[in-house]
Amino acid sequence: SDTYVTTAAGTCIVHQAPAFGEDDYRVCVKFGIIEKDGTGMVQPIDEGGCFIADVTDFKGQHVKEADKHIKEMLKQKGNLVFNGTEVHNYPHCWRSETPLIYRAIPAWFI
Repeated sequence: SDTYVTTAAGTCIVHQAPAFGEDDYRVCVKFGIIEKDGTGMVQPIDEGGCFIADVTDFKGQHVKEADKHIKEMLKQKGNLVFNGTEVHNYPHCWRSETPLIYRAIPAWFI
């Protein structure tokens, strides 16, 4: 459990994507899903925000554009639990006001 998820809103079903957010990363490390050094972390998007070849159904699609296709596939397979919008804070570029995508990358700082 963690404080950023509650039973007061949404479906109470939460996915974890440690390569795309600080909270997800912290929770996945805490529960041993990935290692603190990133071992076990999956990175399915490229530098442009598009799915890589490993994601065969959505290869080359930008993650924001793929949302509707992912929902449709889940619906077709009978796996869509809920289709709605949850309003929450989301980071945007201060210059262009476009949504940002968190993406874990290896880096060294000196």
